This record gives sequence, C-alpha cells and structure tokens, in this order.
Amino acid sequence: CRVYNYDPLTQLKNVRANCYGKYIALRGTVVRVSNIKPLCTKLAFVCGTCGDVQSVPLPDGKYTLPTKCLVPECRGRSFTADRSSPLTTTVDWQSVKVQELMSDDQREAGRIPRTIECELVQDLVDSCVPGDMVTITGIVKVSSTEEGKTHLRT
Repeated sequence: CRVYNYDPLTQLKNVRANCYGKYIALRGTVVRVSNIKPLCTKLAFVCGTCGDVQSVPLPDGKYTLPTKCLVPECRGRSFTADRSSPLTTTVDWQSVKVQELMSDDQREAGRIPRTIECELVQDLVDSCVPGDMVTITGIVKVSSTEEGKTHLRT
C-alpha cells in the first residue's frame, strides 16, 4: 500500500535521533540518483553435512549465516550460499539524495542546504530524476556510521 498526503511534513532540519524508527514525511528536491542495484532480501543456504536447503531473511541486505541445520538428525553448522536457488529473493534497489526546500525567508547566509539519503525499492526504483520535487514518506533508519548521514527507508 502507499500513503498519500501524510501529515505533518517534517522539515529536514528536524530529522534527528528522536525520529529514528518513526514514520515521517518530508519534501525536497532530488539532487542525485544512484544506479539501480539488486538487494538480496532472502538467501538460500545449503548445509555442508546433509545438503538440506534453508532460506534466511536478510533484513536491510545484511549478510547473515544460519546458526545450525534445521534437520533434527543433522544439526550441521557449515553452510554454502546458493544464489541461484528459487528460495533466494532479490529486489531492485536505488539510493536518492534529497535536498531541503528553502524559501527566501528561511535562507541563512552561507549555509549549504541540508540533504538526506533515501532508499527506494521495488516499483519506486527509477521513479524520479535529479531536479524533481518529491514528497518522501518512510521510516527513518541509520545505515551508515559516517557522521551526519541519515537514511530514510521507503
């Protein structure tokens, strides 16, 4: 489902730690879009002992190995990733950088406009180009340890 006309709009300067994990909406101008890449959401693993296949969810694409084999008689702990398995799932993924909108009364002399990185998945990929004015709704998450970088998951 898609949420339209979500209120209130959050200004980019107000996106702080208290927004982490919360659903927000913000408006801005797209200044950069990345290439479209695959994001693995589930990955199949083959047990090295018995050959059983299990699918492991990969939240936010973070690679996670299974802890043990699911077959009660086996309980093996050695696994090989199987990217070609039908249990492996990937989706399209793209990153866009959105810059805050500023009216003349909000401009502060010499200040660079704030930006935020947003992740687009599935059908939202390739839906905007630099220069587009967009309203983004999504859940705020931190996906980088670089200071000052915040990502919005949509």
